[in-house]
Amino acid sequence: MRNYELVVIFDPSLEEEAVDKELSKITSLLEKEKCKVSDIDKWGVRKLAYSIKKQENGYYIIVYFNGESGVISELDRINKINDKILRHLVVKSDES
Repeated sequence: MRNYELVVIFDPSLEEEAVDKELSKITSLLEKEKCKVSDIDKWGVRKLAYSIKKQENGYYIIVYFNGESGVISELDRINKINDKILRHLVVKSDES
């Protein structure tokens, strides 16, 4: 099992409840794939370095989890088809 960090940038026009609903979809997928979510860090709305899909701001959330590497491809596929997500990135974490 490896440690990962998932950074998700949501559309800033979403309400707090909508962001929580989308986040619960991601965490339920991780739990279904037998991953353990260790922490969720909500940064809130921040200015983007460059515009993405004509948006200047984004709602940042970081999900820390550990699991097998096979879940990453499914997580990537699900996040790509979600139109409420502007960008996402999964990286391996150095923390043990």
